[in-house]
Amino acid sequence: RVECIICYSSYDLCSRLPRQLYCGHTFCQACLKRLDAVANEQHWIPCPQCRQNTPTPRGGVTMLDLDLATFLAVKADKEHPRVASRFQPDSAIKGLCKEKAVTQQPAGLC
Repeated sequence: RVECIICYSSYDLCSRLPRQLYCGHTFCQACLKRLDAVANEQHWIPCPQCRQNTPTPRGGVTMLDLDLATFLAVKADKEHPRVASRFQPDSAIKGLCKEKAVTQQPAGLC
């Protein structure tokens, strides 16, 4: 999947990084931050799909593992955008942002 099933936004290399919960389900970092804010006192994030709890890492949601397959697909699409077609008119601009993009898994989490 190239979009978050919570917000239906396409993953990108900035605020909508594909982050993976312990259960294996993937959501964008922005949605997981919102879920963490709601459940912050419990120090875990409930999966919206299967309801399995994932402990919130010390550094917050940004320390959850990237879904590497999705991340690499988004990165490849950004580096080599497909030609926009009538079925995907905005495909060339999806995934762009003004923040510094993440280009690799944070050190120590591999």
